[in-house]
Amino acid sequence: MRRKGATIYAMLCTLLLAAGFVLVFFFAWEAGSREMGECIVGVVLGFSISPIVHELGHILCAKAAKMRIVYTKFFCFRVFIKDGKTRFGFASPFAADQTQVIPKVGGNMKKRALHYTRGGLLLSLALLFLALSAAFACMYFGNTSYILWGFVPYAAYLFALNALPLEYASGKTDMLVYKGIKKGFDAEKTMLAAMEIQGRVYAGESYCELEESLYYDLPQLCEDEPLYAVILDLRYRYHLDKEEMEKAADCLNRLAISQAYLSDEELEKIAAELTYMHALNGDIERAEESAKLCMSYLQSEQASAKRILAAYAALRGQKEGVETLVAQAKAALDKEWIAGNRKLEEKLISRIAGV
Repeated sequence: MRRKGATIYAMLCTLLLAAGFVLVFFFAWEAGSREMGECIVGVVLGFSISPIVHELGHILCAKAAKMRIVYTKFFCFRVFIKDGKTRFGFASPFAADQTQVIPKVGGNMKKRALHYTRGGLLLSLALLFLALSAAFACMYFGNTSYILWGFVPYAAYLFALNALPLEYASGKTDMLVYKGIKKGFDAEKTMLAAMEIQGRVYAGESYCELEESLYYDLPQLCEDEPLYAVILDLRYRYHLDKEEMEKAADCLNRLAISQAYLSDEELEKIAAELTYMHALNGDIERAEESAKLCMSYLQSEQASAKRILAAYAALRGQKEGVETLVAQAKAALDKEWIAGNRKLEEKLISRIAGV
């Protein structure tokens, strides 16, 4: 029912957007060809600048809340981290805009998450207010700006889509996430715990040094909730760090069972860790089957990929291969930008037979 209401609201916003464009273009057409051209420029600027400003709001607030940007996509651009360095690239303008962050430190996470979440809404509202104010000011002084009026409809549409606490097929609105954090909804409560773990691990604490309650004193989530996979992955690392292999395997198997709700990238990482676990258990057949599902990941230069290959080589009794891969894994640790992950990988590498 909630999703149906969100769909109806999104359709209403789309109809109002179309009506806004029709109205603006009608008056521009009546005014003349030059004004029509200005209107088209305004529409293009609205489609490109509005999402940039929205995500910029999240980015600025994330920086202020001591968070690092892991990935952001706005309009046809994306910024992401690869090998510990920030990269710039292009993306489909039809893909959903989003910003993903990781806290640099733990503590006061609820307040920091609220600040980050509302950043996009606040800057979008400021942009809409400025555009409307400027448009009316130009009209007041007798010089109608069709660039500004062409800009306004999409800016208003983007703000309106996120202004109500709704969940669309593409995910939750900023307002719904904000409401969930404020009221302590199950998903957002789990999100804050995950962010606390990530922040403390980023700052250098090991997964096993954190209190177990941070991983487990949480609501039970459905498999289709994105935070379900996030917290299971963190639990896997926690148990792996403590050498509680049966519990680590249970977390990994539960992740594999929920594969219908995971991205291809997430599935590949799970397959890689399954290869590692099967190698440790001496199950060469299952290790080979899992390895076939993550060949591109295992061919990467990440420390975790080299560690998994080293465990697989140890299983096959390839002593020289183990030594080479362990050396490569240690060298790749320099590219691991999360201090706690680096400590975990160092520990896992040291456990491989023959090292």
